[in-house]
Amino acid sequence: MRLNPLDAVWLMMESADTPMHVGVLAVFKKPARAPADYLATMAAQMRQSREPAAPWHYRLAQVGSSALAPRLVEDAHFDLDYHFRHSALPAPGGERELGVVVSRLHSMELDRNRPLWEFHLIEGLERNRFACYLKVHHALVDNVTGIPLFTSLLSSRARDRQLPPPWCVPLDLSGAAADSDFDSGELWRALAQPADTLASLRQASSGFLRNIARRGSDGSVLLPRGTPRSTLNRRINAQRRFATQQFELARIESLAAASDTTVNTILAYLCGSSLRRFFKEYNALPEASLIGALPVSLQERSAQVAGNAIADLRVALGTHIGDPLARLEAVKAALDEVRRDRASLPASAVTPYVLLRSAPVYASQLPGVGRFVPPLYNLGVSNTLGPGQRLYYNGARLEAIYPLSQLMQFSALSIDCVSYAGTFNIGFTGARDTLPHLQRLAVYTGRAVDDLERLLGLSGEAA
Repeated sequence: MRLNPLDAVWLMMESADTPMHVGVLAVFKKPARAPADYLATMAAQMRQSREPAAPWHYRLAQVGSSALAPRLVEDAHFDLDYHFRHSALPAPGGERELGVVVSRLHSMELDRNRPLWEFHLIEGLERNRFACYLKVHHALVDNVTGIPLFTSLLSSRARDRQLPPPWCVPLDLSGAAADSDFDSGELWRALAQPADTLASLRQASSGFLRNIARRGSDGSVLLPRGTPRSTLNRRINAQRRFATQQFELARIESLAAASDTTVNTILAYLCGSSLRRFFKEYNALPEASLIGALPVSLQERSAQVAGNAIADLRVALGTHIGDPLARLEAVKAALDEVRRDRASLPASAVTPYVLLRSAPVYASQLPGVGRFVPPLYNLGVSNTLGPGQRLYYNGARLEAIYPLSQLMQFSALSIDCVSYAGTFNIGFTGARDTLPHLQRLAVYTGRAVDDLERLLGLSGEAA
C-alpha cells in the first residue's frame, strides 16, 4: 500500500535531529492483590501474540518508493522482540526516573528498515504502578497525537482480562491506497475540482495573506508576521527532555467558567504565563508575545482531504503582558479571532489552505534554507479530548496519560494536553540542549493555576 502525499510529508521532513514520531506515556495502577509476577506474566502473555494486524507488520519499501507516495510492504522478517520491550526503572522509581527513561526513548529515531513503532512496558514505578510508552511514526497516526489510538486499545471494565496488545488491533490508514489503485495525480485533482478550484484557491490565499498581515489592537502579534525569534527558535538536535503536570479537570473548568472563557483559552493562558516566568528567569523574554501553534485536523471540514490534514492556528500567548488578567483577556481575544477565521473557511478550500499554511513550515526544515525562513511560531500547543470514563488494561487502571510530540527544526518546545476521566494531563516535550531545566515549566504551570484561582476568587483568598 502507498501513503498519500499529505501523510508522506512527515517522512520527507524527518532527519536525524528531527525524528517525526509521536509518543504516548500511560501510567497504570496494578489491580488490588496483584501477585509479584503480575507484570512478568503480562509481558509473557503479550509476547504470545506474535501475529500482528495490518499495518503493524508493514515497513517502508526501500526500492521503487516515490518521495511523494512511499510504499508500505509486509515485513517478511518481522521481529516482535525488537518492537516490544520490557524494562524496569532504577530505584526509587519516581516521576524523575520515569521522565529520564522516557526522554531517552523519545530521543531515538525509529528504524526505517523495520515497522515504524515501538512499545515499552516499564515496571518499577513507585506506589504499585507501572507505565507503558508507545512510539509510532506520525505518518501512521491519523491524528494530532497518538492518544486516540492508545485509548482505543483499553476497556471501560476492570474485569476484562483478555485484551489484545496494541499490535494485534488493526490501525486504520484512511489515506493509504493499494499499489494497483494509486494515482499520483490524486492529490492535485483534489485541488482542482472543476466547479470551484479558482474560488477555493482565491479564498484560501486571501485568508492566508490576511491572517499574516493582521495585528491585534494592542500591537501584539496574533499570527505569523512578526513572530519574535527566541531561544525556542534555535537549531535543535535529536536529544529530548520530557516533563509532566496533572490537574483535576474541575479546577481548569472552574477557571474557564469564572473568566467566561474555554478550557483551550485557559490552556493557552497557562502556557503563556509559565513561559513568561521561565524566560524572565533567564533574562531571555522577547519584547513581543510568543506565538503558539495549535495544530488541528481539518479532515472533518472536507471529504477531499485524506490522512493527516493538519493546519496550525497561530495564537499570541500574551507573554509580553505583565498583568495576569490582562494576559488572559488578550489570549481570549486571539483565540476568538482565529476561530472565526477557521469557521469562515469553506470545505472546498480546505486542501489549498493546508498546503498554503504548511509550505513555509516545510521550507524551514530544508537543510541550508531553514535558518533564513522567519519563524512562523515559537512552540506547539495542543489539546486532545480524551475519554471521560476510567479505562483499564487487563485489570490495571489507567491513572494518567500524556502525549509526547515530535519537534521540528527551529521549534524547541511542544506543550500537549489530554483530558481523561476528570483529569487534565499536560506533557512538555523539549529539545534537551536548547531548553535546560524543562521541569521548571511544569512547576510554573502549577503556580499559574494557583495564581489565577486567587485572582478570580476561587481559592478563598483575597486577590
